[in-house]
Amino acid sequence: MTRDLVEHLEAHLGTMVGGWGNQGDIPVTMFPNQPRPGIVTYSTLGLSKKPLPLPGGRTVRQELVVSVDASYDPKIVASFLITFADYIRKQDRALLRGDVVGPSEPLIPGVKARAVYAAIPVFFSDEFATFRGSEPPTVFVWLIPLPAEDAEYVKATGWESFEDRLEKADINFWNLDRPALDRPRDIPNCDR
Repeated sequence: MTRDLVEHLEAHLGTMVGGWGNQGDIPVTMFPNQPRPGIVTYSTLGLSKKPLPLPGGRTVRQELVVSVDASYDPKIVASFLITFADYIRKQDRALLRGDVVGPSEPLIPGVKARAVYAAIPVFFSDEFATFRGSEPPTVFVWLIPLPAEDAEYVKATGWESFEDRLEKADINFWNLDRPALDRPRDIPNCDR
């Protein structure tokens, strides 16, 4: 299945140019200039070996995708993704759309992002989101790094409200140091 996943990734993201991981880790692959020039997309390649439970008794296979500005050190971004994938594997629970993990320490030393938000990979083709060559299918979860304030906003208002705000905002999704979204002052526990 790993070869098929590589083919799926390369069909949608171009040629893989790097990879990280060692025995016991979940490898991470790198694709430059995806989904646009100057952005690098990283994907796990192996989290999907084990199906993860969903609510209601079903299971899904998942791989994680994160895209960041090319100025961030690839080794550090890959290390974050390996660590986060290992965390998900140990939780033994699939990430759902709208799940927020964090806030905690910075995801990567020296950056503002302190949480991640699980989303559909909307900046990629629709066909990229699901690899149907596995049983159950493998879903690619786009991790959006968030400042702590945005993570608290999602937890207070729900993912639908947050995604509505994302659609209206002019934000740089690829910047791990981006400021929090402006938000109404009447949202509890979300003061700036």
